[in-house]
Amino acid sequence: MAKPTELAEDYFRRAQGACTRGILNAQKDLNATDTFAALSNMCEGLANLAVGVRATYLLVEEVQRKLNRPS
Repeated sequence: MAKPTELAEDYFRRAQGACTRGILNAQKDLNATDTFAALSNMCEGLANLAVGVRATYLLVEEVQRKLNRPS
């Protein structure tokens, strides 16, 4: 089973794909194209954030292991 941050990244990537399709379908409607582009950028940022959160969890787990290690 995927971890919550992996699921979040997957959903953000799917949303970004939908925005890309929206840009292609909007064609000459500049307002719609700009909106889809902005949403696509937000999805990219959120996907990167999910990766960063996952990396932070891994580091926290490593620190906890080191703190709990007997001397």
